[in-house]
Amino acid sequence: MKVIDIKNLDISILPTKKVEEFRSFNIYPYFEKEFHFQKEEKVDLNKYNYLKDEHFINIFFVNNKIVLEDEIDKSIEISHNSFEDSSSNKLYSLNSYLEKEVTTLTIKNELEKPLNIINIFEGDNKFFTSSLNIEANVDCDILETFHNEENKDYFISANRKYVVKQNVKANIAKVQTLSDAQIIVNYKTQVEDNATLNLVNLEYKANLAVNIFDSKLEYENANFNFDGIIKNSKKQKSANIMFVEHIAKSSISDVKIKHLLDDEAHALFDVASKVQNSALYSKAFQNSQTILLSDDARINANPRLEIFIDELEAAHGASCGALDEDQLYYLCSRGISKDKAKEMIIDSIELKVIKKIELKAIRRYIKNLKRLNHV
Repeated sequence: MKVIDIKNLDISILPTKKVEEFRSFNIYPYFEKEFHFQKEEKVDLNKYNYLKDEHFINIFFVNNKIVLEDEIDKSIEISHNSFEDSSSNKLYSLNSYLEKEVTTLTIKNELEKPLNIINIFEGDNKFFTSSLNIEANVDCDILETFHNEENKDYFISANRKYVVKQNVKANIAKVQTLSDAQIIVNYKTQVEDNATLNLVNLEYKANLAVNIFDSKLEYENANFNFDGIIKNSKKQKSANIMFVEHIAKSSISDVKIKHLLDDEAHALFDVASKVQNSALYSKAFQNSQTILLSDDARINANPRLEIFIDELEAAHGASCGALDEDQLYYLCSRGISKDKAKEMIIDSIELKVIKKIELKAIRRYIKNLKRLNHV
């Protein structure tokens, strides 16, 4: 079956080339591909034990269900809710045509360890859905791992809603190392008074990886920070499309993404920030930095600001270039081969983003996963 053949589907929610953000980054053909929609009833999680880490509370998210690996009932509450339909991103509603409810994970008490949510998908040529809300009532550190080395040509439609309660700081990192996959993640964020949401997103390997954000800053002193690294090669495609609206006073958004593109890789940076006249003294920043490692790699960068007040700080920018020849020369003059020198410079660029993750345990886990995947 094709996505466009889903029963009662409103086809208008699927973005076409007529939509401004997708004119240079057409994803509609993926909705016309044949996929199997039936999920595996039984999944052997033992073969994924290598993704667990003793320094984390490990949770598997399989077939849209949470499987607890550790006793954390006192700290985390799991519930199931109806789908929301209120998002400026229409694609957010796609999963509601295939699922009856969304899983909500509420962090009620301080966790002894960081939380690792390991997303599992099994099967070739399959269409998977994954819908999860995370509500942080206390300060917390969370890692979401999307990893698979076995599946072939599969599609993941994931929804994530992050709610950060008043005076809370939530640090959330996502690392994606999916081989031969297409994945679209639709995000909604709700950051309340004096709260902070720090997101770090690391994208590797997938044939197609699209992140679409709907972020409304409706509470005073709400702080939303996003840092990302995109490392693509071959004909891989990645996109970050973000709508950020400042509504309340003294709200802050800071979006920074670095792209490392080789071979015929293609990336899209499309970030629109709107600052309403009610959002006095707010700050809105956007930045895209791209390193093109081949003549055929390309980036479409489109940072945009729409501002209705004078009392604010705002900046946006995009840069594109090659690796620093002076750095290459310096390393090669020390007896390092040119290929190794390039690798060292690229690693240093990645490391700057990974260091945005506050918790050392998460940084170490990501480095080990990168080593395992040779990325």
